[in-house]
Amino acid sequence: MNAIIDIHAHPQLKPLNASEAERKEKGIWKSFTQSPRCDNLNSLLKGAISNTKKRSQSNLDQALAGNVKGVFLAMGPVERNFFDPKRNHIIIRLILRTRHMPDLAACITGFDLEKVLKVFNRIKKQQGIDYYSEELLDEYAFLVEQARDNRMVIAGDYQEFEENLKKDRVVSTVLTIEGAHSLGNYHEHQDFLRNIADANKLEIYNRLMPHFESHITHMKHWNNGRHSPLFITFCHHFSNLLAGHAKSFASGTTIKPGMDDLLDQRNGMNEGFSRLGIDVMELLLCKTNGRRVLPDVKHMSVKARMEFFAMLQEKYWSKGEELPVICSHAAMSGYATLQQSSRPDSISRWKRNYLSKQAINMSDEEARIIARSGGLAGIVLHGGRLPGGLAKGALKDAQRSGNTDRVRDEAVKLVMSNILHFVRAVGNKSAWDCICLGTDMDGVIEPLYPYSRYENLSPIATHITQFFHRPFELREIGLSRDNVKKLMYGLDPEELSEKIISGNVMVFLRKYFHDGYLGRPRPMTKKG
Repeated sequence: MNAIIDIHAHPQLKPLNASEAERKEKGIWKSFTQSPRCDNLNSLLKGAISNTKKRSQSNLDQALAGNVKGVFLAMGPVERNFFDPKRNHIIIRLILRTRHMPDLAACITGFDLEKVLKVFNRIKKQQGIDYYSEELLDEYAFLVEQARDNRMVIAGDYQEFEENLKKDRVVSTVLTIEGAHSLGNYHEHQDFLRNIADANKLEIYNRLMPHFESHITHMKHWNNGRHSPLFITFCHHFSNLLAGHAKSFASGTTIKPGMDDLLDQRNGMNEGFSRLGIDVMELLLCKTNGRRVLPDVKHMSVKARMEFFAMLQEKYWSKGEELPVICSHAAMSGYATLQQSSRPDSISRWKRNYLSKQAINMSDEEARIIARSGGLAGIVLHGGRLPGGLAKGALKDAQRSGNTDRVRDEAVKLVMSNILHFVRAVGNKSAWDCICLGTDMDGVIEPLYPYSRYENLSPIATHITQFFHRPFELREIGLSRDNVKKLMYGLDPEELSEKIISGNVMVFLRKYFHDGYLGRPRPMTKKG
């Protein structure tokens, strides 16, 4: 059986932010359970965050147990706004007291309470932070330390990744970053509350840009350039003053609060690029300051995505330069165009559809852009992002039935509906060269059963192959069994399954993950 490759996961997040004793004992290898701080929350607060996974999903012992031999490690400091809960719902205003906030933050993130209290103290004193120097470098150092165990390798290029993927009981990893805030020095507390356009102001641009420039250059020199991240998810959940983000937290109801009632994403949401963001993007794509770092469009607002694609067309594609578009942990929205995707998210619209009609998800137009660029779309195994309301209802009914076969079939149907909608949107055989897995495990997500943890992931290759041999009717997205067969474009089930599970990622790495494309690594700086 081919090894599974996952292009987006966070196995280091829990151990990195655990107590010193647990960090040393478990490292990136062993599981963490739900934070004991969750026990201090009342039932309504627990309900507001009930869908997020608290137990480890992707530690490397599980990876080996589940045949996940290749993992792209999504690095990045947890944004300060996660530690600044709001009272945007009447129920929250009634039940959330200041004394609850550290326990709530520790429960959501899995951080050790001592670390949470330090962050709360900084917020109380209205202190900013240099995410790169104070947090990202610590995360990189932690991963280097973990890689001293010869069962884990941080690959510097395709050849090293491939060689170690073939070894028994070894996990071959690639460094990536989620959120370009990771490269910034936001030393004014107000920076966490600004809109993207504020970075066009000369005094803010001049304060922030030198730090981004020096940090990006330094990052591209990690391990003499061998550990320069392959790609960066440019936006995340909150304003980074570079480009607007899409709404990513679930909405609640009048009676039951949701995550977006606790965590306020409104600053910077749905905006485009700032001048600062355009210049930071150029620094990442540049080869004269070290290896090129490819951009990942996940979490960008629709407006930012449209501006980014126009930027690529003007500066790269029109000049014949290859630059692949990556969406590392993706779902399909069912919208035909980016313009249609720009509509505000609607709970009623989401409920009426099988695919998840959310602006954060990919439109048909974006699927074609990714395919034309030779990029990757990693299908996310996120029970809150992948399904629309109809699929969500079917999944819940299956879980309530207690029938594990039914749960599996509903999950396979959902995953394959997203994949086949992508293929249908592209409209030709090249679509099958782009699809892979980007699970987002341990990324504060809602699990998708039965694929809730790495140790449960190994059957997915068989399940996908079986689907191609005996396709379900996908009536909810308008596909009959004959339609599915046509969309296979004559490829056999085993070949298609292998492409999704690992083959497309290997082809992508062979083409782009080397000095010839990215540029040659530079000598390590004294600071590195």
